[in-house]
Amino acid sequence: MRFSDQVAVISGATSGIGRALAERFTAEGATVVALGRNQERLAEVGRSVDLALTCDVTKQRQVDVAIEAVLARHERIDILVNNAGIGLFSDVLDTTVEDLERVMSVNLFGAARLTRAALPSMVERGAGVVVNVASVAGRRAYARHSAYCASKHALIGWSEGLRLDLLDSGVDVVVVCPPAVDTPFFENAGYMTFHEDHEGLELMTADEVARLTLDATHKRARIETLGTRAKALYAASVLAPGGLDRLRRLTGKLKPRS
Repeated sequence: MRFSDQVAVISGATSGIGRALAERFTAEGATVVALGRNQERLAEVGRSVDLALTCDVTKQRQVDVAIEAVLARHERIDILVNNAGIGLFSDVLDTTVEDLERVMSVNLFGAARLTRAALPSMVERGAGVVVNVASVAGRRAYARHSAYCASKHALIGWSEGLRLDLLDSGVDVVVVCPPAVDTPFFENAGYMTFHEDHEGLELMTADEVARLTLDATHKRARIETLGTRAKALYAASVLAPGGLDRLRRLTGKLKPRS
């Protein structure tokens, strides 16, 4: 019960990683407030958490109302998990600036909106942690994912600046970077052949990501890449990026433009 008596607010909590996080935090004693857009799934989640609130993180008014409701109910937020996110599988020549703005509005600005709304109460209390769910795509690039990679790279950079601004405030910042996860993420992003293109790849489960995220939150990890394979690929991308690209071409993971 590492999070007993702590109030945890989780965005994007109606499915995938977010829902697994809500379940894990609840199981470890936290009072969970789930935020999401899908009303049907939000009602389902609401049966197992303290509170489920409609919140589109691209809408400042909805963000403000949600945070105000949490503070009115509990008077504090101990853990804010910025998990809401979307993907976009698209060649860069087919990705418009409007596409990029749409992804950024959720993945980067959505986290910023929620954090800015919740942060003053945390700083005033001198306690709390902001957990930003980034991605391995925020540490290395992937073809046909330029908008998503840009948003997650930006989220990590913003988190680093946030951490420095909050030094000695009592509020910590944790960043977790999951690899590909067994959720409908890729289909929702428009990558319908992901499983076919990565036959034999063992995907991390949402529950495993949640478990490792709770571990990182508990120990206040600065930035945590989740999974041995993801850590090895990140190391290769830093130490030998050209070699990794050649390997990806040989294995068919980096395909030329058709």
